[in-house]
Formats: sequence, C-alpha cells, structure tokens
Amino acid sequence: MRKKYLIPLLFSLTLSPVTHADESTLPELGDSSGAIITPAQEQALGQAWLRSLRSQLPTYADPLLTVYVRDLIYKLAPNSELQDHNLTTVVVDSNILNAFAVPGGVIGVNAGLFLYAQSEQEMAGVLAHEIAHLSQRHFARRLEESKMHTALNMAGILASVIIAATAGSDAGVAALASTQAYSIQEQLSYSRQNEQEADRLGLETLAASGMEPRAMSTMFEKMLRNNRYAQQFPEYLRTHPLTESRVSDTAARAANYPAGVYKEDPDYYIMQSRVLLHYAKNAEDAFNLFKAQATGGTENSRLAALYGQVISANKVERPQDAKEAMEQLLKVDSNRISIVIAYADWLAASKRNDEAIQVLNKHLQRNPGNYPLSMDLARLLNQRGDHKEAERLLRGLTSSYGAEPSLWYELAETHGLAGSIAELHQARAEYFYLTGNIAKATQQLRQALSKSEGNYQRMAVIQKRMKDFAEAGKEFKF
Repeated sequence: MRKKYLIPLLFSLTLSPVTHADESTLPELGDSSGAIITPAQEQALGQAWLRSLRSQLPTYADPLLTVYVRDLIYKLAPNSELQDHNLTTVVVDSNILNAFAVPGGVIGVNAGLFLYAQSEQEMAGVLAHEIAHLSQRHFARRLEESKMHTALNMAGILASVIIAATAGSDAGVAALASTQAYSIQEQLSYSRQNEQEADRLGLETLAASGMEPRAMSTMFEKMLRNNRYAQQFPEYLRTHPLTESRVSDTAARAANYPAGVYKEDPDYYIMQSRVLLHYAKNAEDAFNLFKAQATGGTENSRLAALYGQVISANKVERPQDAKEAMEQLLKVDSNRISIVIAYADWLAASKRNDEAIQVLNKHLQRNPGNYPLSMDLARLLNQRGDHKEAERLLRGLTSSYGAEPSLWYELAETHGLAGSIAELHQARAEYFYLTGNIAKATQQLRQALSKSEGNYQRMAVIQKRMKDFAEAGKEFKF
C-alpha cells in the first residue's frame, strides 16, 4: 500500500490573508533589502525541499508526463501575477489526489490528479491555483506580517514537511510546531483566506490564458460532492480547505468571465491513459478497458483509448493485439510526439528495433533536443549496443534537463556501458545530489576525481562541484 502524505504542509501552516489593504503596508517583496526572506533564499529553500522530497518519496519518471506538466504550467505562468518564471516541476508517483507549491518556484502534482481531473482545463484550474500561491509569495508575507526577526531553522521546517509526507499529517504538524514559535491554530485560521486569494487569482489566470474559468469551480464542486460522505478526505482537501461558501464564491466569480476559447490538447487524455496503465493492477485488464472505451465518448477519449491499447499491448509484449489501434493512431496524427514514441515502442516490441530507431531519429531531426524522443531513442540504442551514441544523446540533454534525476540515472548507466568510468561517477553524483543524498554524491565525486588523474580540466570541474555540494549540505538559517 502506498504511503499517504501531506506535501503542501509548509503552505497550509504558514499562510496569512493577503488583501488589498494589506498590500499597502507590506514591504515590496521583490526588494530583498528589507525582506526577512529574499527571493534568493526562497529559491534555496525550494530546491532543498525538493531534494528532501525526492529522498523520501517516489517520483514519476515518465519523460512524456514530465514535459506535459511543465508545458501546461508554462502556458499559465505568463498570464499570472508570477514575476519569476524560473519554475521547477515534479510529479509524485502516487494515485492520491494532490498538488502543491513550495517557495522558490517548485510546483508539483501527484500523478493521481490525472485520474481525478476529467479535462485538461480542470487540471489547469488546480495548477493556476498553485501558481497564485507562488505569485503572492505567501510564505514570505507570513514572515513579514509576523515580524519574526528571530532566526528560523529552515532545516527543521524541511524535516517536518518530510515527516508529514511519510508519517501522516498529525506527526508533521507536531514536528513543525517544535520548529516555530507561534501557534499552529493561528496558522490554520489564515489558510482559508489565502486559499480564496489563490482561487481569485487562479480564475484570472485561466481567463487570461483563454481557458474556461468555470473548470475550476466545476473541479471544486466535484471534490466537495464526491467526498461529502467519505470517511477520508483526499490530501488535497486537507491542505486546501474547501467549504460550501468557497465553492459557491468561486462559481459566482467564474460566471462573470466570458466562456473560454481554449482548445484542449489531446495529450492530456493520452497522459491519463499512461497514468491509468501505470496504476492498473495488470496490463491485461487495462488493455480490455481501453478496448471497451474506444467505441464511444469524445474524439479525445477515443484517441486516448486507442493509445492505451497500444501501450498496454506493448507492456505485455503482445504488440500484434494492438496493430489496428496503432494504425488508427497514425492516421489521426503521425507527428504527435506521444504517438511517435508509442509507435517506436510498438515496433521495438515487434522485434523491429532498427525501424524503431529510424522513426525516432527522423522525428528528433524535426524536434532537436526533444526530451521524450531523446530518452526513448537512447534506451533503444543501448539495447542495440550503440552505447557511445546513446551517451552522446543523453549528455546533450543535461544543459536543458539537468534538474531531472532520471536523466542522470540513465546517463550513469549509459556511461558504464560505454566504459566512461569517471563520467559514470559524475553522473551518479548528480543523481544522488538531486535525490537528497549529498554524502553519497560527494563520495561519487571523490571516485570520479581519482579516475581523472591528469585530466586537469575535468578535475577542476569535479572539485568545483564538490564545493557546491558542500555548500548545499550546510544547514542554512534565515
């Protein structure tokens, strides 16, 4: 059984109401000179928190899903009040409904949100709400309003968040209470007002993005209705308190906006199929479900059902069962990246590895540096024994996707297969660093250094990285 957790505890316990009256008396948060916590410190906090999360919880390392979530957030962010668009996204491998935002531009979702939000715009409503939390810098405002000039032990706060994530909310609340000198009850009493603030700004973001603001209120209504008689509320409702008045207020506000004109991306429904297969008890049952769904519903749902047949047939190594579905997908859109990858994987499952590589190479020439295409191609190249080419391909991704632990994991494996031992240890170091194990990361760098004698340029790079890790490993106080 998967562990339950409370990811956004840092927000739910440290938020305060932000009203137009408040804004006239608060210091300018973009100006770090007079702030208790500066944007740079928030960035450090967010990245440390993310490393801690990865050390405790499994993340969903699907390149297609990773890119989809990031792209949807970046469709919304320019239409929000968020000033710093340097965002980091993460997908947690859990089928529990949840989403969260952390100081420093970290936005994440549980994969289970794809199973709950029935449309892309419902998903966008949740993400717009989280972006609003970041745009208002609620964490920094809480510190400013409280006039908390005593040093905060941020490492203690991070630890308490992880306790909440792994042991349950009660333990997390108790741990956080021990790290801060003010009332937990006081924190919780403010959070509802901050949620309303995030709702209002989230609606504005949806409308400015051409999306349907009513999708947010529809999502909230479903949450409240579906869980009214449930013994256990989803974590999202525990950390984002939802009441009848808040739902009706959001619906009333949404009704004042014109209808959205956004055309939903079929990839949202394709991602739903990928997540459904991931959490299915077995791929055979998933295949039968997708097959049954392919005859009705909307155009997007039928496309997703065809796609689901292909990926589930690939998983059970019976690609011929989905030959017709694959042909139909290619007729619909043979250039969509998600379909291209499904086709390449279908060819590979059909023992046509060379053809699969040709397909991926062709589309990678059209989409240079594409993360999902490159990752899939590198996997197939390694299977064929072309380790040096896979190594070159993955190494080229690190400048744009170097914050993805799964990339460094695959690159380390590929370096090993290619016989690049020093680089193997360097890649492992980056993986361990991003997943919160700085001691192991440093150990790997020491091994890389010992394998790089005489290569002074590489040795300098490794030594610089060791200093970076040492700085990141220090307990920091604000």
